[in-house]
Amino acid sequence: MNNPWIKSLLRLFLPVYQYESDSRKIVYAGYSSIKKNYHVHLLLDGNNYHTFLGWRWYWKIPDLVKSGNIDIVISEISQYALNHFQKYNGFILPEWAIMRINIDRPIGEICKGSVSDFSDVKRLIRKYNLTYDILTDKESFKYFYDNIYLPYLTKRHGDEALIEDLSTFWNSSPPPVLMVIKENGIVVAGSIVRKSGDLFYLMRLGLLNGNDEYRRHGAIGAMYYFSIIEGQKMNCRYLDVGGTRPFLTDGLTKYKMGLGAEFLSEPSTWKEYLWFGMNENSTFAKEFVRNNSFLYLNNDRKLVKHGI
Repeated sequence: MNNPWIKSLLRLFLPVYQYESDSRKIVYAGYSSIKKNYHVHLLLDGNNYHTFLGWRWYWKIPDLVKSGNIDIVISEISQYALNHFQKYNGFILPEWAIMRINIDRPIGEICKGSVSDFSDVKRLIRKYNLTYDILTDKESFKYFYDNIYLPYLTKRHGDEALIEDLSTFWNSSPPPVLMVIKENGIVVAGSIVRKSGDLFYLMRLGLLNGNDEYRRHGAIGAMYYFSIIEGQKMNCRYLDVGGTRPFLTDGLTKYKMGLGAEFLSEPSTWKEYLWFGMNENSTFAKEFVRNNSFLYLNNDRKLVKHGI
């Protein structure tokens, strides 16, 4: 279900699951097991059980809040049903929000310990002898695709991995280039990078054989750091560090914020959203909203921050 048009159509008719833990009840409506497991873990403790409630058309999803005495209903949303869900009590959250780092300033200021965590990135760069190269040959691109990009995506996302034919990037004009991160001279990570206007983009990245050890050694952080250097060489103002989940407590979101990245108010081009339907009589739902900061879509279709 990687085609956005087909995905949006399928989200008009959804499988529905109810999860219970102690006195809490939530519902997840949608196809993605990764997103479902993420939000169940976010809202409930590990001791929960679930029931498959069957299938529902999207216009029936909001009725679940009261009909089953549910605290929170989470539903994947078709772009064709966005207006419908905006009528109901709750929040529409982006599945992914874009973040950027302002690099139009001295790198010493960007990496200052009082404003970012780049000091930790630089420590790992020194510890594991991380360096980088910029490559343009097709052989290196093929190696990146087969040994870095594909294994990383499949290990991270499993059957839901969105595997793209990256040759469309490589054959575009002007073509992007490949940044590779080396540990003691051995390539352990890489990313397709490109300049567009005043932006330097990390477009697709991965780790050698999908091995998360290289992330712990700082390869991803080094990619951000070296991208700042390359972006400044090209007189870019911003480094686009890609998408992240809209919850400010999410690990990846906190990591990017720690590097000085900020959210864009414009929704991503993916235009994929989740509806968080709140039971206005639920103490748990009220506590969740009060105690969590997140981005949501306002009536002007801009992303704004809720909470601290």
